[in-house]
Amino acid sequence: MCEFCDIALHKKKAYTVYETERTITVLDIEPVNEGHVLIIPKMHVDSIVDLPDEYVLEITEVSRKLIHAYSEVYRAPGYGIMQNGGENCDFGHFHFHVFPRFTNDGYDWIYPEGEKEVSEKVALQLRESTQLGYGR
Repeated sequence: MCEFCDIALHKKKAYTVYETERTITVLDIEPVNEGHVLIIPKMHVDSIVDLPDEYVLEITEVSRKLIHAYSEVYRAPGYGIMQNGGENCDFGHFHFHVFPRFTNDGYDWIYPEGEKEVSEKVALQLRESTQLGYGR
């Protein structure tokens, strides 16, 4: 069993912030800022594409509640949301990071070197592949 499954089953200690039938939200043990949490589905998957819609909706709802709490508890002027999935999911179990952000908190997003194409061709490939189309 994985570390996050153990947390969801209360077999491993974690500081629980919120819990439902589908998810458990716990403090991250290596926080970006105080209040940084992980929203962990109780279903073992490594990618958001494998989660049923009701789980994704709940994770979004919990994220919004946390962002409101960050404003109230920390007077945080901003927030961060982050998720790595599939092969980049470092624990092999989907989890969603939500954390308060503060002016000059030192957190930074680092981009890899190299050119990236930004064009109508790229937009069209994504539209066609996902069948999103315009305005949907």
